[in-house]
Amino acid sequence: MIRPTLFIVLLLAMAWQNSSAAGGERTNKNAFGIERWGDNTHLLPQYCKDRVKGSQSPEWSKWRSTFGEAYIHIHHYCSGLFAEQKAKSSLNQRERDNWLGSVVSQMKYVSSACDTGCVIYPELHTRWGWALGEQGQTSAAIRHYQLAYQAKQAYAPAYARLSELYIEINQPDEARKILELGLKASPNSRSLKRRLKKLGSSE
Repeated sequence: MIRPTLFIVLLLAMAWQNSSAAGGERTNKNAFGIERWGDNTHLLPQYCKDRVKGSQSPEWSKWRSTFGEAYIHIHHYCSGLFAEQKAKSSLNQRERDNWLGSVVSQMKYVSSACDTGCVIYPELHTRWGWALGEQGQTSAAIRHYQLAYQAKQAYAPAYARLSELYIEINQPDEARKILELGLKASPNSRSLKRRLKKLGSSE
């Protein structure tokens, strides 16, 4: 059994090794080899890029006024977005499952500070629903998609992703219904029109 003191020393050594890698350049992984979203913001929204700058940056106040109290926790949301990207691109099933779990946990955490009036509420629950669906938790995924479009009826991505889930579980009629419902709320949505047309042509 490793003594507590020795364990701490080992952790410090691992952290130093990462910080010293590549001739002293900082790596994009922490001491446990897990990629850090804060060092990989190039594909993330601007608010994630600005969040890395810290609470003393001039951008903080701007985003705080946009997101309200939820902005205090936005780094968790950004971490969830990063995890979603990694899950979609990972070819290793075990790694993909880990990233999906991270999406779920981060969205769940942020949801505690993000009610229906929160600007990212529909997006949060849509992403949460997607991750749950990828984990095979179909009923829970459907519920989160419903929460998303019930909070913002014109939020097309929730209808789109829910229709994809219905197609995956071989329920094309339900997919068609949800797309038609979405188009009633967002009649100019190209993504919903495209999906409904494709679904119709497959009959």
